[in-house]
Amino acid sequence: MTRRRGVAVLAVVLLAACSSPRPEVTVEVGGDVFAVELADTASEQKEGLAGREEIPAGTGMLFQFGERAEHQMWMAGMQVPIDVAWIDDDRVIGTETLEPCTEVDQTTCPRWTAPGPATALLEVSAGALADVAAGDTVELQTP
Repeated sequence: MTRRRGVAVLAVVLLAACSSPRPEVTVEVGGDVFAVELADTASEQKEGLAGREEIPAGTGMLFQFGERAEHQMWMAGMQVPIDVAWIDDDRVIGTETLEPCTEVDQTTCPRWTAPGPATALLEVSAGALADVAAGDTVELQTP
């Protein structure tokens, strides 16, 4: 293999590794544990799980908000349904199963508002939060 080709292959491998989902923390809720990616920045929260063709069981994304408020979310660019749990500190304040909106323009998709002031939002595969209810405890564990 030529040096130029070797560098190109290495660049592709590094790009794939950097863009692939990677669990950063575990979230325990309702007796289930999820390995989740963190969406802390505005850009990460805007993108969320959009464009993914599947969300493997036991995985998801956690949005940690900078302020406690009645946040909104949308499903623009989503390919699959998801379950969401709105969280205030260490308690679930509401859950819902959301259908995807394959449109990429968020203004054409429905919006959902937290049922009260929230500090975080958990997104996992549809059906995964079927046994979770408002008041359930949420525990975060970093690896």
